[in-house]
Amino acid sequence: VGVVTNAYFAKSEEDAEIWLRPIVDMGISSLSFSDDTYHGGEEISPAKIAYKAAEKLGLPVGSICIEEPKVEFDNDRGEDKGEPVIGGDVLFKGRAAEKLTEELPTKSWRKLDCCPAEELEQPKRVHIDALGNVHICQGLSMGNMWKAPLSELVHRYDSKQHPICKHLVSGGPAKLSEIYDVKHNEEYVSECHFCYYVRKSLIDKFPEYLSPRQVYGLT
Repeated sequence: VGVVTNAYFAKSEEDAEIWLRPIVDMGISSLSFSDDTYHGGEEISPAKIAYKAAEKLGLPVGSICIEEPKVEFDNDRGEDKGEPVIGGDVLFKGRAAEKLTEELPTKSWRKLDCCPAEELEQPKRVHIDALGNVHICQGLSMGNMWKAPLSELVHRYDSKQHPICKHLVSGGPAKLSEIYDVKHNEEYVSECHFCYYVRKSLIDKFPEYLSPRQVYGLT
């Protein structure tokens, strides 16, 4: 079990220690702070403050730094030779889809026919948010652990029965958009970029599986 946070609570090292001390004895395997220009960007950021406090407490601490997306031409990803690809480790969903895709190269939605980022058939990990949603991918849920135990959700998960995942597995966001007749643009930066917008269009149809709404910038 690990924790990922932007350390919004760390106004000072003393504050950070108060927030972090309760998890010292929980036996977590990792504590990761998002520390880059997209999560504050201050010279002395909350993440840096919390990092120092976590080290003092003996927690297994690390930082996550997202690089700015850039266009690359020399690649070994199986793309057509000479075709531009996006470098860096930004996944274009959530705020990244809204704010970081301008002026980046795009490709036809028809080519976006797989999910390269997550193992949807047999997930090896899930993310759990403060509302109890169990995410297979951010905003793509297998259920809520406040309504059913986590062990039960994991045991009964079947991608072939999931109204979103079954189509992403068999044909990516391209198929998901066709199955549910979602209106969309002709081109997107990546599979994640297209998938995010298709799922956002379907959120009212599948609120149990596309949650929480905050992930999609909705209230």
